Amino acid sequence: MVPIQEILSQNTSQQTSATITPIEVPSSISLAEFIFYRITQANPKLKTIFGIPGDFNLNFIDHVYSPVVANRGVKLINVCNELNGAYAADAYARVIDGLSVLITTYGVGELSAINGIAGAFAEYSPVLHIVGMTSLKQQEEGKSQVKNLHHLLPNHDCFKTPDHLVYEKMIDAISCAKETLTSDMDENSEKIDKVLKKIIQERRPGYLFIPCDIPDLQISSQSLFANPFSSASKYENTEIFSKLLDTISDEILVKFYESKNPSVLSDCLTTRFGAQKQLDNLIEKLPESVKIFTSNFGRNVDETKSNYAGVYNGGGSATPRVQQLLESSDFLLLLGYYNTEMNNGTFSTDFSRIKDVVILHPDYVQVNGKTYNIKQSDGERLFQIGSLLEVLAEKFDANKLVATKPFEEHYEASNQYRASELDSQFVPQDKLTDHFNQTFQPGDLFIVDTMSFVFGLPDVKFTKGVKLLSSTAWGSIGWALPASFGATFASNDLHMNGRIILVQGDGGAQMTVQELSSFIRYHDILPNKPQIYMINNYGYTIERAIKGPNRPYNDINANWKWCDLLSTFGGEEGITHESIKLNNVEEFDAFFAKRAASHQDMSKLKFYEVICGKYDVPSKVSKLIKK
Repeated sequence: MVPIQEILSQNTSQQTSATITPIEVPSSISLAEFIFYRITQANPKLKTIFGIPGDFNLNFIDHVYSPVVANRGVKLINVCNELNGAYAADAYARVIDGLSVLITTYGVGELSAINGIAGAFAEYSPVLHIVGMTSLKQQEEGKSQVKNLHHLLPNHDCFKTPDHLVYEKMIDAISCAKETLTSDMDENSEKIDKVLKKIIQERRPGYLFIPCDIPDLQISSQSLFANPFSSASKYENTEIFSKLLDTISDEILVKFYESKNPSVLSDCLTTRFGAQKQLDNLIEKLPESVKIFTSNFGRNVDETKSNYAGVYNGGGSATPRVQQLLESSDFLLLLGYYNTEMNNGTFSTDFSRIKDVVILHPDYVQVNGKTYNIKQSDGERLFQIGSLLEVLAEKFDANKLVATKPFEEHYEASNQYRASELDSQFVPQDKLTDHFNQTFQPGDLFIVDTMSFVFGLPDVKFTKGVKLLSSTAWGSIGWALPASFGATFASNDLHMNGRIILVQGDGGAQMTVQELSSFIRYHDILPNKPQIYMINNYGYTIERAIKGPNRPYNDINANWKWCDLLSTFGGEEGITHESIKLNNVEEFDAFFAKRAASHQDMSKLKFYEVICGKYDVPSKVSKLIKK
C-alpha cells in the first residue's frame, strides 16, 4: 500500500469518494489543494463548487479529487454553460449565507460568466470566480513575440503582442477584489486570503486568476493552520468599535422611545450581509405598538406577527393603506437599506413627512440628520450591520416606549383572482398569487425570475420562514432556472427540509433551459428537488406591457413541448420527475386539490407547465412600469 503522504505529493486525477478517513495534511501540498482547502476554511458550510473544464483550468480543477480536498467534503458540479454557472453560484451563496465558488477557463469561459457575475455584484452575493489562464511561460514569451493563442484576443495592431491580462482589466466594475497568482508562494498565500476576505466583507464577487502551469507547484500548508482564516474587520472589538456602537445605538433608541407612531422597515441588506439572526432577535423584541414592514427585496421578517403591516414599495406597496401607514409614521427605522428602482416602487417611496428617519446601511448610518461613515477610506468597516442590530436588541426596553397602543391592522393577503369568462382559456397570474398565499409552508424557498409575476410579489404573503430569492435589481431574465439548481444544492448541503419552489417565465427559460438537464444528471445526489412552475404565456409579457404588445419582437417559439423536456434530457417520467400541463383554471384547481399530498413529495422534480394569458399581468404592473 502506498503511504498517504506519497499519494498527496502526486498530481492525481482519480476521483475520491466524498466519504474518506480523516488524514493529516502534509507539510507541502499543491497550490490548487491549498486554494481549495483555504476556501473551505473561509466558508466551512461550502460543499459544492460549480465549474466547467477548459484546457487552461484542467490542472487546477483536477486537484478537487485529491484526498486533501475530498476530505473536506467538497464536490465539483458541472453546469451546462458558464453563465448558468454564475447564476447557480449566486444563488448558492445566498442560500448558504456565505462564499460560493465558480471555476471557468480563460477568455471564452470567464466572459460567458461575466453577466452573471455582474448580477451577483448588483445583488450583493459573495461569489469567488476562479479563472484558469495562460501559463507564466506563455505570458513571458508573449512579451517579445507575437503569439496569438487560442482564447486570447489579438492586438488591434497585428505587429504588437496580445495582452494576456486583457480580460482581467474588464472586471473592475463588477468585482470587489482581484489577484493574479504567480510562482511566488508566499505572495500567493497573501493574495488568496486578501481576495477571500474582501469577498466575504463586501458580499460581492472577487476573482483569482491562476496561470495554468502553477496549480501543481508545491506550497507550505503551515499557514493554513498557523494563520486561521478570518474575515473580521481590523476595527472589530477595538475601542472605536465599542464606543461608536454605543453612541449610535443610544441616539437611535432615544428617537425610537419618544415616537408616538413608530415603524420598522426591514430591507434586504441585513440578510445579504449575514445578519438574519440578529434581525430576528430585534424584531422579536419589538412590542405590538411598533408596526413592522418589509421591503420588496427584503421579505425577511415573520409576516405572521400581529404587528406585521405589509410590503412597503412606495406606489407599488401591497395596498394603498400599507403605503399610508408607513408614510404617516413619525419615526422610521430602516434596516439594511437598498435604494434601487425595483425596491423603491420605481422611485415612489416617500419618507418626507416622517419626523425621524434612521437608515442602517452596511456602509453608513444616518440618524438625527448626521451620517456616520461606517466604511472607512481603507475599505474596512468600523462594525458590521449585524453588530449594531445585536446591540439595539440588547439595549431595547419596551417599557420606555411612548407608543403603547397595539397595532390593529395586521396585514392579511386578500384574494387577487376574480373569475371571468377567460378562465377556460388560461390561468390568470392573480390566480397564482392566491395559490401561493394558500399553500406556502414554513421553510419554503421561493425563487422567482425577473418576469411579469415578480411585480405582484407584494400581494403574496409569506408564511413564517419562507425565503425569497430573486435577482430583480439586476434583472437578467432566465436567472432563476439555473439559480434554482444552485439553490437546490445549497439546500441539500445544509440538509434543509423546506420545499424549493421556482416560478419561471417561458421567455427567460428559453435562454437558460439547459440547466434542467443538470437536475436529471445529479438526480441521485439531490434528495430534495424543486417544484417548477413554468409560466407559458407565449413570450415576453412584461415587455408587451411596456411597448409593442403585438410586435413580433415580443414573441418566442411558443410551440415548445415543455413537459417533454426532462425526458428529452434523459429523465424518466414518474421516476426522476413528474410533468403536467395545466391549461386553465379548472385544470389548475383540480390538479392541486387532487395532488395535495404528492405536492409535498420532494424526491422527484415536479414540473408544472401553467398556461397563462399572453397579455395577462398582475395588477401592480401598471403602477410600476414607466414607459
